[in-house]
Amino acid sequence: MANHSEWRVTANPVAGKMLYGVYRLKDKDAVDHSGNRETRGGYYEHRSEAEKLAAALNEEEKKK
Repeated sequence: MANHSEWRVTANPVAGKMLYGVYRLKDKDAVDHSGNRETRGGYYEHRSEAEKLAAALNEEEKKK
């Protein structure tokens, strides 16, 4: 059984503007660091785009 977290939105300042991405922890019981993250979809300029993707991925997980 998978021990990953739900999909979430992360924000990173890049070149003077905020960009948003979607990630989940591979092991939700471990420390949050780059080696424990799985990402999807690249970066988005608008948080709402990342939130939509995270919601869709979480819905897809519920169906499994």
